[in-house]
Amino acid sequence: MENLLFYKTKAKYFEESLPVGNGRIGGLVFGDLKNERIALNEDSLWSGYPKDMNKKDAHKYLESARNAIFSGDLQNAKRIINEDMHGHWSHAYLPFGDLIIKYKGLSKKRYKRSLDISKGIAVAQTLDFKQTVFVSHPAQLMVVNIHSDSGVSFTVKLQSQLRSKSFTEEDCLFITGQAPEVCMPPYYNKGKSIVQGNKGITFCGAVKVLGNAEFHNDSIKVTNQKDTTLLISLATSFTDFKSMPTANAKKRALSYFDNIKSFDKLMSEHISDFSSLFDRVEFTLEGSRDDLPTDKRIKKMRKTGNDYALIALLFQYGRYLTISASRRGTNAMTLQGIWNTHLRAPWSSSYTTNINTQMNYWCTDTVNLSECFEPLVAFVKKLETTGKVTAKDYYNCSGFCAHHNSDIWGASYPAGFPDGDGDSSQYAPWCMSAPWFLNELYEHYLYTCDEAYKREITPLFKECLNFYKDFLVEKDGELVTCPSISPENNYKIHSKSYSITYMPTMDRAILLEFFENCRALGFETPDINPIGIASDGRIPEWIKEYDETEVEHRHTSHLYCIYPSRLPVSNELKKAAEKSLMVRGFDGTGWSLAWKVCFWARLGNADNALRLIRRQLVPIDPKKKIHKGGGSYPNLLDAHPPFQIDGNFGITAGIAEMLKNEVLPAEWSGKIKGLKTYGNKEISYTFQNGKVVTKK
Repeated sequence: MENLLFYKTKAKYFEESLPVGNGRIGGLVFGDLKNERIALNEDSLWSGYPKDMNKKDAHKYLESARNAIFSGDLQNAKRIINEDMHGHWSHAYLPFGDLIIKYKGLSKKRYKRSLDISKGIAVAQTLDFKQTVFVSHPAQLMVVNIHSDSGVSFTVKLQSQLRSKSFTEEDCLFITGQAPEVCMPPYYNKGKSIVQGNKGITFCGAVKVLGNAEFHNDSIKVTNQKDTTLLISLATSFTDFKSMPTANAKKRALSYFDNIKSFDKLMSEHISDFSSLFDRVEFTLEGSRDDLPTDKRIKKMRKTGNDYALIALLFQYGRYLTISASRRGTNAMTLQGIWNTHLRAPWSSSYTTNINTQMNYWCTDTVNLSECFEPLVAFVKKLETTGKVTAKDYYNCSGFCAHHNSDIWGASYPAGFPDGDGDSSQYAPWCMSAPWFLNELYEHYLYTCDEAYKREITPLFKECLNFYKDFLVEKDGELVTCPSISPENNYKIHSKSYSITYMPTMDRAILLEFFENCRALGFETPDINPIGIASDGRIPEWIKEYDETEVEHRHTSHLYCIYPSRLPVSNELKKAAEKSLMVRGFDGTGWSLAWKVCFWARLGNADNALRLIRRQLVPIDPKKKIHKGGGSYPNLLDAHPPFQIDGNFGITAGIAEMLKNEVLPAEWSGKIKGLKTYGNKEISYTFQNGKVVTKK
């Protein structure tokens, strides 16, 4: 039962369904053998089209904003930034639609559904029936095989929330449609939430059948057949972030049907491809309840805390999701990876680049999946192009920069209220995502030792460095960032809450690492002061020791210097970080819990790391849309709340950090094989009661 999720009831909610994917195409399999739903996604189906949404005169207000910040006139600074230096909401990642299979007269005896994460295959079955679903990377198709010893009848339809039509032509079922030009986030309801227009991305889904079938107006009918295979192709008109989306989506979708192969051949090629990545790492922990369905197993874990094999499964699940959602040539993973069923999704299912997009790729190299990192590199290259416009328009600086939110079109401006009539000062005015990404790109080089890749990314560092040479401003004898924030957190002055500041500790830590990497690439950099320790013994979050409005805030931005930064830190700074973490507490949203696991792993505290892993495995009922703190849904996806996939990748990164540094709880016995560290070296060893026994 290792590397298997299984259940004895169908999924009613998205958070119970089983994700499959090949990086480009995503599916969520519900396993309903009466009215089956497989929710479909294609990673290039977004709202919008390429256009310049930078506020062209924003740079004219930079000096007045800085003067207000430096003089302590923070209310005025906030007004200037909101009204005069604002941007527009980024665009939304959209659901493609649903494949609906209506089965006739299936028995429910011995029902079971499962997901084999070592092979990327989802199965729903009864006594004499089996539905097998996977998304093939070699074939670029979703494959659904329907087998019944006694024969089964069913109909197949395609539907979508987007403007679309479904029809059949010859031996193929189609759905075609067009994404809206604008799809506002669910928390913004001024004016039209969705603007259709005719400039958005078009899309096409197509279904072919291996087996006998009848094609009606908008459906496929199969009658009393023992073995049928559905081949599902998805495509859009997206070309690239700079061009209008004018490709022929239907022609693209049909092209994937060239050289159709048998189900057995498709499955064999898929397993070979998928397992070649997944099988690189083995991780086992003794102590398991894998005889229980996964949803019941999560609930049992809350009571006993000793299903350590469930922790190993959670670790491998993060690897599984990486393989399924990020492949060479695909788009970078969004807040929901590639699995989104909402038209106006939480945070538009886009890229939140003040932690979440970065966290999506923290584990990739360490868990021996370096090939899956490439989409992030392509994303940063996109930001270099768009970010040059933003750097000039907002700061009159050379080089490039990017703020806290982006999309498939490479949004780099401070996304927020489109008309500047709301308060986005808690998140928008932070132009630090580019050096954070580049630090991650440099660390990828340290893992792979790929000199051609190093030459490829070096110009990105030069352009980003040029921005900070222009952007940094002197204050009290040192160079600082201004304006800035400590992402999404506030401080208090005389009982009033503010977020706008200059040179928060996170900015300092990111730049210290970025400048170090730039020097390693042969560039001269500005000098900035190191991170200090506050009077209470903690690492301060802001430039001054302000009172905190929320002591246990989900963001732990000021501890970037501990993780993910690779720079060594002093014992004094480690102790200050420990004190900061204790004050932050052991609760939080899903990705926040995961980040804290990474911190404690770096700090060598296995017990605290394990405590947070157990907290991440607290079961969350998908019927409850609002709940406090993170946890795990029945399908092991991270409950932010609501679902955000970064928590899955963050927890895998945290466990990998524990294993890499041999920070092992006394309760753990097992083995790790195939983990990676710098220099393209592998880590393998066995351990007993938290102690390493044998190394390879």
